[in-house]
Amino acid sequence: MNMTRFGLVALSMAIVAYPLVSVAGEFQTPAAPEKFQKMTNPIPPTAEVVKEAPSVYESKCSKCHGDKGDGKGSATKGLDVKPRNYTNKNVMEKIPDGQLYWIIANGSDPEATEMGPYKKKLSEEQMWALVHYIRTFVQ
Repeated sequence: MNMTRFGLVALSMAIVAYPLVSVAGEFQTPAAPEKFQKMTNPIPPTAEVVKEAPSVYESKCSKCHGDKGDGKGSATKGLDVKPRNYTNKNVMEKIPDGQLYWIIANGSDPEATEMGPYKKKLSEEQMWALVHYIRTFVQ
């Protein structure tokens, strides 16, 4: 009898908790407006342009996205929605340059993530250079 009651309580708890667990795992990055989805990086990836990108990434991005771009930075403990893993080739080849730029500029969903906007902190050239640098993690 006690085992049946325990089983029913455990089942009830699992049913109640399931939506909470699945919501965190099903997060979708906000989609950039169509004009950004069609953009390719307008800044050529010259040595001069991308020279500064690693230090900008280190100071602004690596705490969450990790030094290797794997989404395992030091500030990710306890986050329900983990940062994007830039090393996943299958995922990254589907993300347009304009989408990456737009997220850097405008941030992600503030209700679900810690990714804030950088358009007032970085120049357009710095953000486009970051797009080039982020793409190097899958090579």
